[in-house]
Parts: sequence; C-alpha cells; structure tokens
Amino acid sequence: MLRVAVVGSGPSGVYTAQSLVQQDRLPGVRVDVLDRLPCPYGLVRYGVAPDHEKIKSLQNNLRTVLEHDRVRFIGGIEIGPDGPPPARLLELYHAVVYCVGAAADRHLGVPGEDLPGSYSATEFVSWYSAHPDAKADGFVRGVESAVVIGVGNVAVDVARMLARGVDELRPTDMPQEALGALAESQVREVHMVGRRGPSQARFTTKELRELGSLPDTEVVVDPAELALDPAYADTAGLPAAVRRNIEVLRGWAERPVLGLPRRIRLRFFLRPVAVAEAAGRVGGVRFERTLPD
Repeated sequence: MLRVAVVGSGPSGVYTAQSLVQQDRLPGVRVDVLDRLPCPYGLVRYGVAPDHEKIKSLQNNLRTVLEHDRVRFIGGIEIGPDGPPPARLLELYHAVVYCVGAAADRHLGVPGEDLPGSYSATEFVSWYSAHPDAKADGFVRGVESAVVIGVGNVAVDVARMLARGVDELRPTDMPQEALGALAESQVREVHMVGRRGPSQARFTTKELRELGSLPDTEVVVDPAELALDPAYADTAGLPAAVRRNIEVLRGWAERPVLGLPRRIRLRFFLRPVAVAEAAGRVGGVRFERTLPD
C-alpha cells in the first residue's frame, strides 16, 4: 500500500491530498497531512481577515477532504530541528510532498525598524486571527495614526482592520483580546504607502473598493502622486484589472475631503528610509520620493 506524507495543511496541502486519493493509478493510497500547528487549513484559518467570511468558508471544503477515509490529519508535528527530520519521513513514507509557505517575515532593513510599535504584517494578522504564535500585544492601544507599508491585499486588510468599526467585527471569529483592543482604539488616520505607482500596486479591485465602503471613513488620494505614474494618463495598454484599480483611485482623488471621523490615505512613490523614535517607541516614518520604473 502506497503511503504519502503531505507537509502543510493549507489549501495547497489539502488539495494535494485530494488529488492523490482521486488518482485511479494509485488505488488505495493513504495520505497523512502533517502540520506544525494543532489545527489545519493554514492561511485560510490564520491569514484571511475575519470580515471576509465567504473566503474563510473555504474551510468547509477543506474539511471534506480531511474527512476522507484514506486521508489523516496529524497536527502538532514540526519537521526539522524541533521534530522528526526529513530523512525520517522518507523512512516512514513512500513519498513526501512539501506544501509550506514562508516561515519568516521580510524586513525593511531601515534604522528604527525594531522599535516598539513597529510590527510585521505577520504579527498583526496573527494577532487578529488568533494564531497560536500570536503575541499578546494590544497593537493599537494609545495610537492615533498608523502607517502601513505596502500596497497589496495584505496591506489593504491591515488598513481595513485598523479603520473598521468594531461593531462590524463582533459577529466574526476575531478573538476577544483583539476585539477589546480595537474597541478602545483611537486610530483616526491610516497611511498606506507604496514605493511604486498605482499601475504596479498589487491589490485587487474588490479589496480596494472595500476601503471606500467603511462606515465613517473616507479614502484620500493625492492626484499629484497618481500623475507621477506614466501609465495613469493613458490606461489603454494596461491589463483590465489594473485599469479598474486606477479608475477607483481616480474617483477618490477627484472627490473633496469630507472630514469624516476616520481617514485612510493612499500614498505612492515613497520608500521608507527610517523609523523615527519618540519616547522610546515609534514616533514616525521618514520617506524619500522614488521615481517610476
């Protein structure tokens, strides 16, 4: 009987297990899905924002695979120095498939990055997603403004969590500690900053538009920064998804500032060069202007 180990229980790992047990050429194959964490589903459980319940419901499909009579989930097993070495898996299984993602954060490499109050997206997302490795840190307590470095979907999620009213998050599976901190949050301004222009931004239009639908929150875009992008004036040659993003940004840039209680500022062509210190923690971020590629 063929035995296969799949390391990682996120979507790629679970769908790998599904593909194996559905192979006609592998009758009777048995698959063990191994994970360092005690619960399966990877980023679907611990990375998708709690207010994106439709995406999180993908767990139901993944659960069906793990309930197959020839698939077994084994949590709490870390392959490597703190657990069985890869060589041991090859002794126990006929084949091993690794379906794991990046295990460490990427750092900016700028002075002041390690100051209290400076966090990676992994740390912040883990906190509001109840990841077992999450730090017990209030994150937003005593903070009136926040800077999010990046213009992809993760950055949009972080900005949205910082600006969204806690009443809308209470029905979700966000942990109580995070809900309590967000309920006390005094964050009124969120700056989402990218080193490149709007035509290179990696957020999707659906997620981008969500920022404009947050209650008591306005999105502010500087038209002069949009105009720095050579593709902004004539979007005809851009992919359809990028054109849609630019039209959303253009609409916000042309709209007057309303003075709502919370504000999200989208900034472009700015690169962080230092995190400034004030009273022993983050007091600001210094940027320099970049040029279009």
